[in-house]
Amino acid sequence: MGSSSFSSPAEATAQGLPPPVPVPRVLPAPLRLLVATGRIFKSWLFATLACMSIPLAILFAGWTYRLVQRRTHKLWATLLGGEPDSRRPLPRWFLSERFGEPLSATKGSAFRFRVAGIVRVLFGSLGTNLKTGFLITFNSFLVTLPGGLIMMFSWYSGWDNSFNKGYEQAEIGPLWGLIGIFLFMAAMTYIPIAQARQAITGSARAFWSSRKVRDVIRARPVTCLALSGGYTFLGAIFMVAVIALAFVGNGDSFEEKSSAEIISYLNVYYFFWAAFFIVPGFVVLKLIAGRIYASASYDAIITSRWKKDEVTDSEQKIFKHAQVAEKPPALPGLMRTSLTAFSFIGRLLLRATTFLLLLLLALELYVAQFFTFEPATNWLRQPMVQLPWYRSIPKHLE
Repeated sequence: MGSSSFSSPAEATAQGLPPPVPVPRVLPAPLRLLVATGRIFKSWLFATLACMSIPLAILFAGWTYRLVQRRTHKLWATLLGGEPDSRRPLPRWFLSERFGEPLSATKGSAFRFRVAGIVRVLFGSLGTNLKTGFLITFNSFLVTLPGGLIMMFSWYSGWDNSFNKGYEQAEIGPLWGLIGIFLFMAAMTYIPIAQARQAITGSARAFWSSRKVRDVIRARPVTCLALSGGYTFLGAIFMVAVIALAFVGNGDSFEEKSSAEIISYLNVYYFFWAAFFIVPGFVVLKLIAGRIYASASYDAIITSRWKKDEVTDSEQKIFKHAQVAEKPPALPGLMRTSLTAFSFIGRLLLRATTFLLLLLLALELYVAQFFTFEPATNWLRQPMVQLPWYRSIPKHLE
């Protein structure tokens, strides 16, 4: 008699047989789709509200990077022939991912340990999201800070010379501006993949592994070019948002509005741009960068270009039993020379195109600042790069 003939686990145990394995309930496909849509909408709405505040924007950034990590680990599991993690498709915002484990581990423990378990259950993901978002945002700021500060200085220096008729110092602003722009462009070639590497590995040190980051960029030049194009395109939309606010705020209807009414209007304005621009743009760009790193690092480890003992601990655990592929035979000399020449020309064109796209991204900051006087923070942070925060209320209205 099979264990499935028993009506309860107790009857099976009484006969000395293992209890039947419970079959998990599977929701109908339409209901599963409805539940998944509800989760996505809830996350989208909360992320939109999070863009209104710096602490909550850090929380949203951490949630996004954890989503990148989850997608990458699922991809690696599929490529390695394992079973992908079938848990929730989206990370949690507040509750712990493993809801019952902290509580079950504290059974029979002292009261303070049970309280600690409850706190971990209620705020486990909150702490992880904040920590992840803060560390990656902090590292990103360190890389973009030199270029942002110099561009900010060049802008104000240029305007001061213009108003004070300092013709002898007229070249100071443009020269410093060029230096700041090139530093910012160099940072933008590094940051997207470095952010993905830190998010996927969970190691803040991994962000500064320049050799690994450059290796990924060289291995995926076309997709990295497309990623730069995405940053430039979304940066242009952000430029439009800043410029449009200047024209809207100069309308005659605003002269009769009170400060509270203007602030209310601005909140709706920022909510609109966050919902339809910052949230989807930030998530999509980070997911693309994560996919680039996932595929390039997989190829590098499988082909032994990266030794298993050279990667982070989390990558070592995932690729511990991965089969390393044999190196392909070398091509004939003439064919190898021809491919090298075409490869050199192609890399040159790709780098030139990437240079132009990132130059446009830097110039977009100057164009937006020309039409409207924004705070200095606009030179130091961009919603798509470091922190998905976009809300600037003039001090005289607060």
